[in-house]
Amino acid sequence: MEPNQMLSGKVVIVTGAAGAIGKAIAMHLAMDGARVAVADLRVDGAESVANDIRAAGGDAWATSVDVTRDDGPSTMVDAVVGHFGRLDAMIANAGILTINPILDMPVAEWDRTFSVNTRGVFLCFQAAARHLVKQDQGGRLIATASIAAKIGSPYQAHYQSSKSAILGLVRSAAWEFGPHGITVNCFCPGNVDTPMWELIDRERGGRMGKAPGELFKEVASRSPLGRTQVPGDIPPLVSFLVSDGSRAITGQSINVDNGVVMF
Repeated sequence: MEPNQMLSGKVVIVTGAAGAIGKAIAMHLAMDGARVAVADLRVDGAESVANDIRAAGGDAWATSVDVTRDDGPSTMVDAVVGHFGRLDAMIANAGILTINPILDMPVAEWDRTFSVNTRGVFLCFQAAARHLVKQDQGGRLIATASIAAKIGSPYQAHYQSSKSAILGLVRSAAWEFGPHGITVNCFCPGNVDTPMWELIDRERGGRMGKAPGELFKEVASRSPLGRTQVPGDIPPLVSFLVSDGSRAITGQSINVDNGVVMF
């Protein structure tokens, strides 16, 4: 890995970094010169990604985090700043998904989805922003949303709702932190070829009477580009949002979905 200068010297936290998209983001940020805190509930997964980054010549440090705990993200941020000496960006990427009709969904399943996908982003943003404001050098707060925040899908009301809430959080946070030079944005992936979409294809597709692989291909066919997404499609946008070149972009939900959704 020969890092370029786009993110040279910046310290970036990526939560959910042991997952397919999280790992791709962490690896790409390091390639672009960032020092990356690889954070995940699965500490062995975080260590594996950090090792891959270091083996490729990048700078990474692994840490565990439970984004649903009141003190989880703040403890993580303190540890990262203690290790790297500063913080420049938070990528709140941790998320979960299950498939269940509204009529059958236990309240606990709804609450768990919001606890990780929405409350977790809020706690990560809050913890990072407290340090960024104190540091007084600007910064970036970025969340992983989804095109699910902008369209409906059967059997995913809890997931869709949790991702939609992120858009509202981003817009309000942009106003609060703008005076401190901190931009706040989220990005919305589409049907990326990951274990999460394998679950959607299998369980939601099955409930809709579709054969394995049919739903995934159907969603991909809505793209003007005529291709499915891979995890590597997402990180270039994230690197740009972390970079100084994105200084005029805040309060936005940016689709990175091959054009499946155009609003």
